[in-house]
Amino acid sequence: MKINRALLAASICLLAAMLIVTTSPAQEMVKEILAEADTWIISDTTRILSFIDDCNDQALQTLERSPHWQSTYNDLSFLLSIDFVSDPQMDNTGRMYYGMRITGQTMALFYTDEPMGFPHQLTPNNWDDVGLHIGYYLVHPSGKYILVATHLHGNENYDIYKFDRNGSFKPLLMDGSIQFRQPVFKNEDEFFLISSDRTTQTLIKYTMSTGQIDTIYTESGWFGPDDYHDGMILCTRWLSFSESQLFVVDAKTGKAKDLTKKGLYNGGFFARDGRVVTQTSALSEPDEFLKFALIDPKKPRKLKLLYDPKMDTDEGFLVVQETDAVVALLNKEGYSQLVAFDLEGKEIKTPQQKIGVIMGGFPASIGYFANEHGDISFSFSSPNTSPSAYSFRLGTEKLKKWATVSTFGFDFSNIDVQLIHYPSEDGTLIPAFLYIPKTAKKNGRNPAVVNYHGGPPAQSRPYFMRNVAFALSQGLVMMFPNVRGSSGYGPAWEAADNLEGRFRALEDDIAAVDYLVREGWSNPDKIAIWGASYGGYTVNYLAVKWPEKFSCAISEVGVADVDYELTHGDITFQAGWEKEYGPVGSELTHKLSPIFLAENIKRPIFVTAGFHDPRVFAGGPRRFGYLLKKLGKNVLYYEEVKAGHGGSTTSQVVEQYTRNYVFILDHIK
Repeated sequence: MKINRALLAASICLLAAMLIVTTSPAQEMVKEILAEADTWIISDTTRILSFIDDCNDQALQTLERSPHWQSTYNDLSFLLSIDFVSDPQMDNTGRMYYGMRITGQTMALFYTDEPMGFPHQLTPNNWDDVGLHIGYYLVHPSGKYILVATHLHGNENYDIYKFDRNGSFKPLLMDGSIQFRQPVFKNEDEFFLISSDRTTQTLIKYTMSTGQIDTIYTESGWFGPDDYHDGMILCTRWLSFSESQLFVVDAKTGKAKDLTKKGLYNGGFFARDGRVVTQTSALSEPDEFLKFALIDPKKPRKLKLLYDPKMDTDEGFLVVQETDAVVALLNKEGYSQLVAFDLEGKEIKTPQQKIGVIMGGFPASIGYFANEHGDISFSFSSPNTSPSAYSFRLGTEKLKKWATVSTFGFDFSNIDVQLIHYPSEDGTLIPAFLYIPKTAKKNGRNPAVVNYHGGPPAQSRPYFMRNVAFALSQGLVMMFPNVRGSSGYGPAWEAADNLEGRFRALEDDIAAVDYLVREGWSNPDKIAIWGASYGGYTVNYLAVKWPEKFSCAISEVGVADVDYELTHGDITFQAGWEKEYGPVGSELTHKLSPIFLAENIKRPIFVTAGFHDPRVFAGGPRRFGYLLKKLGKNVLYYEEVKAGHGGSTTSQVVEQYTRNYVFILDHIK
């Protein structure tokens, strides 16, 4: 057949014109609004504060008019006042320290010298008045003092105080623009730590007797010290969430030497003889979990298998040098299990604990600790049990309970959680925790919430969640998926959402909504999607790609524009993020950015930000909220001006949950 080239050319031009007409106006409008927003959204303080005030007023007026407001606020005020105990650490004298919030708006540090003894408060309550919160703390083994890191309004630029055993304290490292993190003791007078200005990471040494700061080593990427032994500082260099490397730095010369190739190494500790214990994927097949290995620094890059737990251990581990024992926290489908073994790989006795979760409460903690005598302390909770502090001596099976808090008569025993697996688009089974109210029936009419965790490499786990108790009391079905990219299921699962794999993970996310409908628990008019941090990004993406599958959405401190996030705020991990999302300015990061498809949003959406947020730069959600308003979308925007990556005080947390649940109840109940 003879082709009429002129007709073909005309047809192509017509088709192109049709495509321009159908796609270009929305894209151009988004581009124009963002260009205008970028002239002031992070630079004009007066206009920024005016925008925040106007949006906050509108959000509060809308939500406080709801018939659900007062009862929700009252119930959550009660439930969230039921406090918790977190991050216990025992020194060599047997004194136990732990975080607890019973006297003020934020967590304070307490200690006791006997199990279930009277809690003595160490840190002052007036820190609340100026917005100071504890980010982490570290007990010196001798028990003579502890280091306490504070940050202002949740900005995670940690300053460090020294608290003596008698309760007196003084500031050591104070700079509101610097993050001081990961202290490692050299001796009683000196410690190493990271000083980060959010563009460069510097390993420094601080001498308490003189106040002197010595620069040891500097890198532009993300790294930190893990341990010290005989003049060498063991460090981990994180190249992405799924790629890292161990190296040592000479404390005198500052010279660095790599101990391993690039792979996945989850930190390390020195044994007494100077060998290094690490968790790594280097000895595992792609579908296997991390294994424990020994490294001789004199023979770097050579790994000796120490112990294969045959399940996930990404919650970290400890080494007790006095006894050369390793203590690890296994993760069995979200539940915690302690295991201990020696340097021959032989297991050591540990107590048989109840089914639950061991985890930390401070931003920079793992929830368990070992002193030099082999006393292991940890914080434990379950869906029905409030967090409590325990300890045991390695080699024994006897647990000691050190501190707990009252539930003030509220019955948490009715909380029922199920571990289920649902199919994604490609047939992959996705694990999730499902909370079902006692009154729920499979009639397709239950109000439901799918809650997506942050990270991406994090995991929804069945720990004590007081707000879930409220949700169940309101008849809400609650679902917490652990899609591809989540931690807890091995390195292959965790890396499965990198680059183009993220599209599969996002299909996993929306498949959770499909599961609730297919199983008869709910229907699209009764389902809310909700997420914070990376979960907020997930919600933003689902809102523009599958807007017909749910009734409303809550995006807390979530990313909307990947390139914008990677080039603003803390850029020390930018290279790592690029390995997860793609290079800045690439076609992939553009496709992964829901902001450019904002015109597709059809359902009510609640977008939030934290003014001092160091993780998701506040300008990102603010910019997204402004765009949605200009597009005429049904959006509420709220920015907490005295908080960072989430609420910092009890009042903020109560109000935050109240706003979220009222928004949900108004749209699905």
